[in-house]
Amino acid sequence: MSTHIAYALVVYTLLLIFIVSPELETKGMAIWPYLALVALVGAVIPVCRNIERRWQSLDANGSGELESQLKFDEAKLWIGAIGIPVVLMLFFKLCSTAF
Repeated sequence: MSTHIAYALVVYTLLLIFIVSPELETKGMAIWPYLALVALVGAVIPVCRNIERRWQSLDANGSGELESQLKFDEAKLWIGAIGIPVVLMLFFKLCSTAF
C-alpha cells in the first residue's frame, strides 16, 4: 500500500500542477495559486497517512478478506488521486467562465 500511496501522491501533485494551476492563473506575479496548490497537497497527505497507518496495523490473518479490502482501498486511492484534480479543474474552469 505504501507504494500505491507514494505514486498516487506524485500523480495527484503532477495533475494539480499541470491541469489545475493553469485554471488558477492570475495576472501579474500573484503567489496565491501556488499557495493554493500547496494547501491542496497538504490537505491530502493526512488522509493518505491514515490509510497507511490502518494497513500497518492490520494483522495478516484472513488474507482473503484483506485482499479485497486492499483492492478497494487502492481503487479509492487512485480514484481520488485522479478525480480530485479533474473535479477541481472543472470547478475552476466553470467559475472563470461564469464570472
